[in-house]
Amino acid sequence: MSHHQTELLELLETSGPKLMALLTRLTLREDVAEELMQDLFLKLSGNRNLTEVDCLYAYARRAAINLAFSWRRREALRRSRSLDEIPERASDNHAPLSRLVQSEEMEQILAVIGRLGGTSREAFVMRYIQQDSYEAIAEQLDKTPHQVRALCFRAMKHLRATLGCSDSPTAGKGAQRVEHE
Repeated sequence: MSHHQTELLELLETSGPKLMALLTRLTLREDVAEELMQDLFLKLSGNRNLTEVDCLYAYARRAAINLAFSWRRREALRRSRSLDEIPERASDNHAPLSRLVQSEEMEQILAVIGRLGGTSREAFVMRYIQQDSYEAIAEQLDKTPHQVRALCFRAMKHLRATLGCSDSPTAGKGAQRVEHE
């Protein structure tokens, strides 16, 4: 077994569950996450330049995020369907309707996140999807925690503006100039 294959097996063993959870959160579908996980490791195994990568997990995480958002873009194009194709409600139970609304909201959020730039998207996903600390994200992205906070803040501001969430908790809390006499 080559050194390259050994590294990939170690990555799969140590970080596979974390990468799978990330893909599941980003696609909202476990079956798709499994397929993308396979695609990820096929892509990694075919890449002979991995010896030049400083942190294999960070590289794999970035590749996983990109695969998930590429799948989301393809799926959005495929799913453009008319209202006639939407099934009628089977019951008056509101729980399925609530789940549908939550699912649609999550789809909208992930679509906006998918349009963010590389580092902003990665920082946002690590903070709000994976729930990593600013310090851990800063270490992995080679940034300061303050820079990561700023990236996440700008990404969240863009998300809120795009989705029309003007009643956000931070609305109206902009920096105010205080003059001293």
